[in-house]
This record gives sequence, C-alpha cells and structure tokens, in this order.
Amino acid sequence: MGKTTLYIEGSTDTDNGNLRKAFSKLLSNELKQCMPRIKMGDGIEQTVDKFCKTPMDQDEERYLLVDSDRFISSIPAKKDICNRFNKARANRKIDSCVENTFFMVQEAEAWILSQPDVLSSVGINIQNISVSNVEQIEKPSQKLAELYKKNDKVYSKVREFVKVFCLLDSQKLKETHSEYRDLIEKLKK
Repeated sequence: MGKTTLYIEGSTDTDNGNLRKAFSKLLSNELKQCMPRIKMGDGIEQTVDKFCKTPMDQDEERYLLVDSDRFISSIPAKKDICNRFNKARANRKIDSCVENTFFMVQEAEAWILSQPDVLSSVGINIQNISVSNVEQIEKPSQKLAELYKKNDKVYSKVREFVKVFCLLDSQKLKETHSEYRDLIEKLKK
C-alpha cells in the first residue's frame, strides 16, 4: 500500500498554535493504524494548489480537506466546487474530485459548534447554540467569536481553535457531519 497524504486548509504558522497537531490528534482517534501524512496549507487557494500541483510519490493516495464556505446540499454541488478548483489550475498532478476532496461545511468551526459540551468545558456559556443547523451557519467562525465575546473572551482563529478542536469527539463528528464521516471511511481503506 502506498503513502496517504491529507492536505488541510489552515495555517502552517505555529506561533499561535499548531493546526497540524490539532487535526492529527482528532484524526488519530479514528486512524491509529493508518494515519495519513498531514500537509497544512495557508488558506484555501494555497492548499488546493499544493494538493493539485505537488509532484506525487509513487503509489501515493492524496486527499484534500478545505472549508466549503457554503452549505453543500448535493453531490452535484460538490462536483461543481471540485471542477472550479481544477479549472483554476493548469499543470495539475492530480484533479480534485468527489472521491478525494472533503469539506469542513462551512468552516471547521461548525464542527466545534456542533459539540456545545466542548465549548462549555472551556468556560463558554452555550445557552443560545442551536446544534441542529450548524452546517447552514454562513460564518461559523464569526458565530464562535460572538459566543466568546459574550463570555468576555476573545476567539482566535488559531490559538483558541487549537485548544477546543482537540477536545472534539470524533464519533459524534461522524454522526453529525457526513463529509467528516466520508473522509474517515476513505482514509481507513
């Protein structure tokens, strides 16, 4: 079996926290025996560029995990995003497609909002969180920042994210976020 690489949108800068470590910790709950190499990108465009244009190792399996920045309601909508990624990049080594591209709908903060008990454990009052529609919140990072502000705290896209993200329950994420579940299933193969 070849190497598996997962390209994730975020930040390569570790001054305020290590996103690669945070994702690795979450994924290791599911993928102990088959952990992929994780490559972080700085924003969606650079991450997709790295995914599509980095020369591939022999027998490498490559996957992409990025924010969708919109609610994805169907496979055709997902195909449309992948097609846009491909059209914007000449000389690709690999195409983005529904089989290798996964989305944090709409942002990774939606995953955090879907588990209010985790926010409560770090001192955030969760009275006004509706977990039934977190994937339809247009800017989950903004919603999280508002919750933090109401609790006299400041939400940092990296610093606070890393602290809270590591506390997420992977099993619950699989139950509430189909893209996350599909990614785990794909990486386990």
